[in-house]
Order: sequence, then C-alpha cells, then structure tokens
Amino acid sequence: MTATDVAEPPLDFSQPADLSQPADFSQHAQTLVEHYGLTDGFFHLRVRASSDLIGKLPAALALSQQEGAIDLVSVQAGASGIARGDQPIREGDYLLVKGEAGAVARLCAASHLSPRDEADDGDAAGALLNRRTGLAEVVIPPRSAFIGKAVHPGMTTDGGDLIVLAVQRGGVDLDPADPTLRAGDTVLLKGSWKALDLRLADADVLIVDSPDLVRRQAVPMAAGAGVALAALGALVLLLATGLVPPAVAALICALALIGAGILTVEEAYRAIHWTTIILIGAMMPLSIAMVQSGAADLVARQLVALTGSGGPTVFLAGLFLLTACLGQIMSNTATTMLVIPIAMAAAASMGVSPRPILMSLCIAGSASFMTPIATSTNLMVMGPGGYAFGDYWKLGLPLMIWFFVMAVFYVPLIWRF
Repeated sequence: MTATDVAEPPLDFSQPADLSQPADFSQHAQTLVEHYGLTDGFFHLRVRASSDLIGKLPAALALSQQEGAIDLVSVQAGASGIARGDQPIREGDYLLVKGEAGAVARLCAASHLSPRDEADDGDAAGALLNRRTGLAEVVIPPRSAFIGKAVHPGMTTDGGDLIVLAVQRGGVDLDPADPTLRAGDTVLLKGSWKALDLRLADADVLIVDSPDLVRRQAVPMAAGAGVALAALGALVLLLATGLVPPAVAALICALALIGAGILTVEEAYRAIHWTTIILIGAMMPLSIAMVQSGAADLVARQLVALTGSGGPTVFLAGLFLLTACLGQIMSNTATTMLVIPIAMAAAASMGVSPRPILMSLCIAGSASFMTPIATSTNLMVMGPGGYAFGDYWKLGLPLMIWFFVMAVFYVPLIWRF
C-alpha cells in the first residue's frame, strides 16, 4: 500500500479540545458497534435441558449450515462469561451468536434454546455491554509482544475470559488472509468487567477507554450493586442504632463486600483515601496540644474579646466565620477538631451552655462548599464533573449564607444558651 492509497485529513490543532470536560460513555457500546460494523444482531441463547447441543464441542457446531446466516461467537459457561473452549456444551451454558433475528428464532426452536433475556431483541449494544459483560478497545503499541501474532474474531484469551470480536487496521477489518498484528492495530474485546480490568492491565496493549469509567456511565447499576446498597443500608442502621462502635460497623460492611466478591482486597486498599486519614490522625495530637499548651484558651479569649460584648449571638457569628473559613482550606473534620477546644473554652469563659455553640460549630464545619480542597467529596466529583476551581463558590456562597442563618439564629432557638 502506498502513501497515496489512503487520504487522511490533516490534523487541526487550532481548536484545542476541552480536556476539563469528562468523556461521555453513555452511548459507548453503540459507537463501537457502528465503528466496527457489528450491524447484525447479537443474541445470548441459553442451552435448555432438552437441547440437542448438549455434549457437543463448540468447534463442531455448524449453525450457519443448519439455520441460515448465523455466526457462533463463543460458548460461555453459565452466566460467568468464560468461554467453554474445547469443553463440551452443558445445560445452562450460553451461546453468543451473531445473525438475523429470523434465523436465530428458527435455531432456538430447532435446538431448544431460549434467549438469556425475554426482552432480548438482538440489539448489539445491549447484548455486548450489560451488567455482567462489557467491551474494551485496545491498541497494539510499538514493541508489543503481540506484534506478529495471528488474531482473528472469535479467538479467546488463554483463560477463555476475553473474546476477540473484531480486529482493524486503519479503520478497516483485518484481512483474514493476513491476520498478523502490527503496531497501531485496534482490537475489540468482550468479557466480564472483572476480566477486562485484570487482563488489560498489560503493557503490551493500550486501552482506549478505561473499562471502569465505561461501566460507571453506561451500566450504572452493574452486577453487585444490590449487595453494595444492602451493605450501605446495614452500615447506616448500625451507626444509627449504636449496636456496635462505628469503626466495627464500617469494618463489618467492608468485609461483607469483600466476602461477597464485590471488591477484592486490592481494590479496597485503593479506595482508601490515605491523605484524609493521615490528616485526621495528624490533627488529633494538634488538637490535644492546643488544649494542653493553652493556645486554645488564648484564641478563645481573643475571640470573646472581639465578639463577647455583643452577646452569644455575635460570638456564634464569629465562630461560624472562623470555622467556615478554615474549612475551605483544611479538612472539615480536622477544622472541627481544631475549633472544638476553642469553642468549649469560650463557652466556659462566657458562662453559657456549650450545646448551642457546639451544634453551630457542627453546621459551620459542614459548610465546606466554596473550594474543591475543602473536603474529599468535592475533590471526588471535580474530575468526573469537569469542574474548575472557581466553579465551587457559585453554588457554595448561597449555601454558606443559608448555613450561617441556621447556625447563628435557628440553633439557639432549639438549644438555649
């Protein structure tokens, strides 16, 4: 092929892409189906107990000769999504086939097969990307160990958990007469979400779109979501009733998720926000040091000197502003721990009840809305939402004013000074 065989438009860098906006994967499956030309319907067919396919080897099936234009993509062991390979077909296995709806219907009647889902209408996107299985597009990089290997649609990995659906070079399907891979080729793979996460963590392939990000948008209620919601409900119940200490409740629910197979131990470790834990742990001795050194009492006296003449309400206003401002640049938990001894000392010096002061402090510590670094929750949504640093005050300022009113004027109506 010469350089003139393919005419490609020149790259235009005059309009830079907006990298702050997250990628939209809501139509990811349909995009891949159209790009790779998977126009015929895909069907998951369950093997019934009366099927004549039981005991046959997948390689021996000749569905296209029997029932028309039907291609067998893979035979999966039950609902696991793992290919049978050279093992005989068993009851409860699933056949992933590609073909016309009429031909598939005749095949189901003749071989006693049933669709995996009664609503299965051959929609390729829904059949290929769902709660259990997903798609991943990978590019073969230079110096990859896969360069020179023959790969064609229908092949599976050594473990049988990933299936090759399509292979393209320059946007065109790879020539079956020369199926060897080269640098820059793209391969479309199908498998369980767990298999995609594990298998594609390989330096010999480059993932175009992270399977985890695709699953979160395209399949928000994936397999295991019900167990995760149940664990969350149990955690809330244990915390609300006080049956066990909070740390024990959290540990029980975390172990339940790991035991149920929703998370692995490695995934659980990665989910821990170590920065927040270290920050809270470091602020604990600082809070104690402020009390024992007299620093908290000194700050309290200065705050009372500035606001005490105006009464407890003015003091609450000053305490709210101090806590809320510190909370925009520090962890709200650490800020609250830092200000608690100041509030207690100030309440004692003013001769008022600490109950309304501490509750107002609780509200002020929660008013962490105006910066992304105010709390880990703000940071967690910054990347997926594509927010800039200056976006937070637009919603945070009205919320801050509302919290100020509640903390300074409403709380003392419930807990008197």
